Order: sequence, then C-alpha cells, then structure tokens
Amino acid sequence: MQQLPAELDSPAARLVLKGSSVLLVHLVAHGGALGFLVFGRKPDRPAFVAADLTACEEVAERAAVALHNARIHSDEATASAVLQRSLLPTPPPRLPGVEIAYRYHPSSHTTQVGGDWFDVIPLPGHRVGLVIGDVAGHGLHAAVVMGQLRTAVRTLATLDLPPGRLLGQLDAFAQHLGHTQLATCLYCVYDPTTGRSALASAGHLPPVLVGPDGSNDLLKVPVGAPIGVGSVTFDTLELLTDPGSLLLLCTDGLVETRGQDIEEALHALGRRLTAHSSLEDTCEALMRRQHPEGHHDDITVLMARLNGIPCDSPRK
Repeated sequence: MQQLPAELDSPAARLVLKGSSVLLVHLVAHGGALGFLVFGRKPDRPAFVAADLTACEEVAERAAVALHNARIHSDEATASAVLQRSLLPTPPPRLPGVEIAYRYHPSSHTTQVGGDWFDVIPLPGHRVGLVIGDVAGHGLHAAVVMGQLRTAVRTLATLDLPPGRLLGQLDAFAQHLGHTQLATCLYCVYDPTTGRSALASAGHLPPVLVGPDGSNDLLKVPVGAPIGVGSVTFDTLELLTDPGSLLLLCTDGLVETRGQDIEEALHALGRRLTAHSSLEDTCEALMRRQHPEGHHDDITVLMARLNGIPCDSPRK
C-alpha cells in the first residue's frame, strides 16, 4: 500500500478510511503543487479501478485552477486593502476654524478598495484644502491611479496654487501617467480668517452648503472635464460663508439611485442636513439613510463645519 500523506496518516484519519477504497490526486496549477484531493468509497461500495482515475484527475484539475484563482484574488484583495488604508487619512485632522468628519465605504466588501479618495490639506495662513475625487472603476488598478492622483494633489497644494490652476496641473500630470482611466475631482480652499472659499471642479458633483440658519444651497461650481481628458481649463467659484456653515462633499455613490436625478437627490440631501448637529452623527445617519440595504458603488463623504477664526488671530 502506498504511504499516506501526513495529513491522512493519523489515528483519526485511519479510522475513517479503514476498509475504504481511497484515491488521492495531486492538485497542480500553473506548475505549482497546491495539495491533493481525496476520493473515497465506503467498504460496501465497489473499489476504485484504473478507469476512475481519469475522471478524478479532471475534477482535480478544475479544482486546482479554482483554488489557484481564489488565492490570487485573496492576495490582491489584501494588497488593495493595505494600499487603500495607507492612502486615506485617519483620524480627521484638527485644524483651527474647521471641524472635519468623513466616511469611506467601498462598493465591495471583498476587495475593500476602489477609486474614491479624499484629503484634508493644511495650507499657510490657517487655510485648508479640501479634496474629493473618484477614479473610474474598482479594484487594485483604480486604487493605484487614485494614489498617484492624491499624491499629486498634495504636492501641487504645497505650491499654493488656486483651485482652477491646481486642477489644470493635475490634468497635465495625468497625461504623463498614460492611464486610460478618467477621474473626477473637486478642490476647495477655505480661509477661516476671512470666511472665503474658492472651489473648482473636474467633472465632480457639486458640493452642498448648509447655512447656520438652516438654508441649503447646491453650489454652482463651474464644471470642467474630468481629469485625464487633457487640454482643459478650470474656472473657480469664490464665495463668502457665514461662521458655522456646513460644507458637504461626496461621490456619486452616496446619491446615485436608479430613476432619480442626481441634482435632485443632492437637493433632497441638503434639506436633511443641519449645520448644528454632530458631524460624526450626521455622517453615520447619511450612510444608513441613503443606502440602508447596501450599495453598488464606492461611497465617500467629506464634511467640514466652517467655523472661522477671528481675523486678529496669529497667522502661520
């Protein structure tokens, strides 16, 4: 009798297999051994014959390919999740004059990664840069592109570029990457000492602004083409906000539902927001209410309460 593999050479296994007809077939895929498949017949059944080997080998071949693919998928999912966690800021930064909260939920609980990104960038003079973007697609490739664009935005922000010029430089950078994937992006610079904000959009959803009096507006930010189209200019919207106003930036996964216009959904979303509630509680309520039964796209929410600071505060 051929020696049993170590996994089957135990008193418990021998007890189960005693008197049975056993056939062991190696699991091999792409030149690598993954283990073996055990076929067994009880003592009261006919024993295996040579003709059974061909059928068992075919089953083992298909099982080996499936197992190999599952391992690849698992490795990619792990790498994607690590990459995503390394690229998204946590916890929310504490900045003078601004309170920040955010949520990110990938479309797939399996890959845990997608093309959405956001960032909060401290700028000179107590100003802050708020960024949100969405790379087309999901998975590791979209996450890699997202990481490159997020890093580029952070680098360009150190040059203190106006939002429109920053998006123009980001679009030029994307051309050199050679990727075919497009991305939307919205960049906002808020100055808490003056209450002024400047915003520019590369094909992204407009933000919602809720005033301290409960009024809400869908900001009419001039929308340029998505990042990656090339040779595009981006105009900037400038506005003055009252202290205590709430600014909501999100990706389309939050409001995109079949049969409903996205702008109408954003207006409805704004009517449910209040400028005085806890940002963390508001984020949680949005995620539960907008998609109580799950979602089919990545969802990113970035909220900023624009409290402002006195003009005589020392500037960095």
